[in-house]
Amino acid sequence: MTKFLSFLVNGIRKLGIVENEYVYEVKDFSSKEFGETYKLNEIQFDLPINPSAIICTLVNSPGMIGVKDKREAKEMIRSPKFFLKIPSIAVPHKHPIISPPDAIRPEVEIGVITYKKINRGASRDEIKEAILGYTVFNDITYPPGLKEDSYYAYRRDPNDGKVKKLLMRGTHFRNKVRDTFAPFGPWIVTPEEIDDINSLEMKSYYDDKLIQSGSSEDFIFSIEEILMELAKVLTIPPYSLITSGSIGYLNAEEASEYALRPRNNGLLIAEIEKIGRLENPILIEKTVLDS
Repeated sequence: MTKFLSFLVNGIRKLGIVENEYVYEVKDFSSKEFGETYKLNEIQFDLPINPSAIICTLVNSPGMIGVKDKREAKEMIRSPKFFLKIPSIAVPHKHPIISPPDAIRPEVEIGVITYKKINRGASRDEIKEAILGYTVFNDITYPPGLKEDSYYAYRRDPNDGKVKKLLMRGTHFRNKVRDTFAPFGPWIVTPEEIDDINSLEMKSYYDDKLIQSGSSEDFIFSIEEILMELAKVLTIPPYSLITSGSIGYLNAEEASEYALRPRNNGLLIAEIEKIGRLENPILIEKTVLDS
């Protein structure tokens, strides 16, 4: 099995296997019996799975923290950093992204889909066995939202040891956890189809403009290291979506500030070698709220 997906026919959710330009309906992803056949370019895509959790990795490439050397980057962040997106904001391939009117940006990431529970303290082999496959995830971000979650507090300054009023960065909430800000798809590619998950070309575009270009080889922490770190902290439920973190931006002086000006029907694209190409048009938030 290479690629499998979910799609809608007259509002009814169906499962399918993709072969060339066709989708063959199946009862479940382990089935070897095909049902109806559909043309790939005529189906309505649904989420490949309904994730029980979306666990995202933050700043996992040198470019995302403003350096070029991977070793220096690893010394700076020390361990994988995580944040959560809630499953209800996930949308499939081709679904519109509802954007604030002033800014938006894509972050192309590998999505790891699990189908078994990964117990806390699981071994490397147990984690590997729990992986259903890989998908394209776009960690849609609204950069100005981070400032809204920042605040001041009296804390001890690590530089001089004195308690003083400091600016605290806050959580990644208003900038990343918004309706439609977790698109993934178009399908799931099974692990045996990918020789090395840590050596895949990754790109993102806004319309025809190349925004990101790099490789999963650029990651500070490999997919395996990310999963192992997570399993030290918590039990990962089945059908979780765990993301890799993204690569840096082209010509960006400071990655956290990088933003694009959205427009209605502008196209956000995330593309990963051997996995697929995820496309989502933009719909300006004001248009939605006024309708």
